[in-house]
Amino acid sequence: MSDFLIQTLVWTGALIALVLVLRRPVARHFGPRAAYALWALPALRLAMPPLVLPSWLAPTADSIALMHDTPRSLADPSTATMEAAALPPVPIDEPAADIDFATILLGLWLIGTTVFLVRRFALYHRMRGELLATSRPVGEAGGVRLVETGAVEGPLAFGVIDRVVALPTGFMATRDRRTRDLAIAHELAHHRGRDLLVNMLVQPLFALHWFNPLGWMGWTAMRRDQEAACDARVVAHSDAEERATYAAVIASFATQAGNGGRPALAAPMACPVLGDKSIIHRLRSLTMTEISPRRRMASRALLVGGALALPLTASITYAETIGQEIEVPTPPPPPAPPMAPDAPLPPTPPEPGEFDDETREEIAEMEQELEEMQDEVAEVEREIVEDGQRTVLRVRRTGPGAIEHHIDRSSLPVSKVIIEDREKFEASMEKARRAFAARSEEAEAIRARVEATVEAAPRVVFGCLDGQRDTVATRVDADGKTTTIVCRTNALSMARQSILAARSAIAKDRTLPAEAKAEALRSMDEALAEVEASRLQPAEG
Repeated sequence: MSDFLIQTLVWTGALIALVLVLRRPVARHFGPRAAYALWALPALRLAMPPLVLPSWLAPTADSIALMHDTPRSLADPSTATMEAAALPPVPIDEPAADIDFATILLGLWLIGTTVFLVRRFALYHRMRGELLATSRPVGEAGGVRLVETGAVEGPLAFGVIDRVVALPTGFMATRDRRTRDLAIAHELAHHRGRDLLVNMLVQPLFALHWFNPLGWMGWTAMRRDQEAACDARVVAHSDAEERATYAAVIASFATQAGNGGRPALAAPMACPVLGDKSIIHRLRSLTMTEISPRRRMASRALLVGGALALPLTASITYAETIGQEIEVPTPPPPPAPPMAPDAPLPPTPPEPGEFDDETREEIAEMEQELEEMQDEVAEVEREIVEDGQRTVLRVRRTGPGAIEHHIDRSSLPVSKVIIEDREKFEASMEKARRAFAARSEEAEAIRARVEATVEAAPRVVFGCLDGQRDTVATRVDADGKTTTIVCRTNALSMARQSILAARSAIAKDRTLPAEAKAEALRSMDEALAEVEASRLQPAEG
């Protein structure tokens, strides 16, 4: 903060000195109003905030050492440490507590600035109260009150919100109406030009320089230029005779007793605080020739150029971005080529689950019973021994309701003959055959119902009708069934047109980078080649 205040003080002081040097030549070549406008430069520099630059622009230790021709040991702490380690230790006495003179001076400077501002505005408000306490309203012009008071000996303009022109007692009854009207016109011109507001806004600028002679010289010079600019506004369209009369009015008020140093923020017709040089400067400005439009445009261009150059004097700070990585934006990926529209899928036949609840329950029960029977009669193998012969009977299920029998006969030793209950086995087999037969009939009935449902569904044919323009079309056959015709040629043609349109849009887009555009166009060409190859293949189905 202290660095910012010091830089502001230095640069505003330099700009005040520059305006003090340029104001006379500028007034001579471009008129008093251009010279008065020069005082906006130090005021704008006072209001300019510090410029915050990215942290990567901050100077490094190596660059500072190179700039000031600093030895490497001073710029590099590691090198300085190594060199210091090589030197013999030197006894160092404990320093006494240092006094921070910079902080003390900064505090005194800010205290003086505050005292200057408080005193200046206190004097103004006290002067305003004294003038209005003994005043008598005598009229109003353009929202400005005209009052007469014995506290002034010449016309005086003051006030920013409640704008007032104070006149000496009996001023409105004077016989010389031309002198009266020109004096009042001068004070009204101060109000129209917002000179009173300017006087208050520049107080912080000159308060920072309360100890600087340049600040006091600048304030006096600015007030002189302000009065000369106001005179120029009053006689802007007057002839030589009117200018001479106005100059006589200024000289007559300058010879009268002044108002002392009280009207610091006001605008008197002729204030002795500004000195005799102010009257001479104003009278000399009235005798100047009218400024040509070309010079007026040149003066405005110079003022604008000076205002644009002010950022070069701004205080510079660097943003802190420790631990943050700067992300470089990547170019957007090229748009994906449009895909050819998929042909509509043929309607799927209804599944058995689409039957009513009663039918679904019957099917579930039959499936469960068939699974139980399959577990029981998956494969049955019996051995029957009779008269020294072994008969092996194998029973296998080959399908719903179908049983395969296989008989093997061979001779066996008598010691290995196993007698089985043949009748019981044959009874079990007969029962299983009857159950399979019953369930087979029920399964055939369900299969017939499913086939009838599938037969009733619309058919799908891949091909193109004569004159077919759409990709998908339907027709009703003679048997009353609906057939869906999918034209593959039209679908591929539509896809080709979409790809060509997308390729043309990418080729015309100038915002895409060259590499991204080339990659996108290459993808479009590959997709177009695939579509062309598909068009040459014969249609399926």
